[in-house]
Amino acid sequence: MQTEEADHLAELSDGAGCTEIWEHLSERREADEAAAEDAVDEAAPESRDATAHQD
Repeated sequence: MQTEEADHLAELSDGAGCTEIWEHLSERREADEAAAEDAVDEAAPESRDATAHQD
């Protein structure tokens, strides 16, 4: 039975060892960080354009 506490491990196969778990969590963390950076990058051009026209 899946719980919210274990959802982040749902993609791992049964019997995964420490290394596989660590790699999986690292990949998820990197993907989350990249998505957050993309969200910031998408918002940033608007704020740069607005300040560039204030001269």
